[in-house]
Amino acid sequence: MPVSAELEQALPRFVEYVKGSTEVQNRLHAVTEIDQLKGIVNGIDPVLTGSALIPYEQATSPPKITIDSGILSENIPWRLLRCPGGPLVLQMICKQVNFALWIESC
Repeated sequence: MPVSAELEQALPRFVEYVKGSTEVQNRLHAVTEIDQLKGIVNGIDPVLTGSALIPYEQATSPPKITIDSGILSENIPWRLLRCPGGPLVLQMICKQVNFALWIESC
């Protein structure tokens, strides 16, 4: 079952929250393991249930459909992209790891 457009708004809200907090940005830069990432994400918005550490090549490859992108104040490039026929995904490139977040469907 696809995720609703309303539920997908959690991803842009996450970006806005992180934009407003250099402390969270620095915590994201310090992540080295998926459990650390899940802890940070869950503390901000528990609806963001999908997460993965991804290779740099994947985080920088040309996306099929870019929705939005930017660079946070603590030098974290991010982009929201739509996978063809799939979910909205947020990717961020941090100092230690790169990661993707999405909302898992039922």
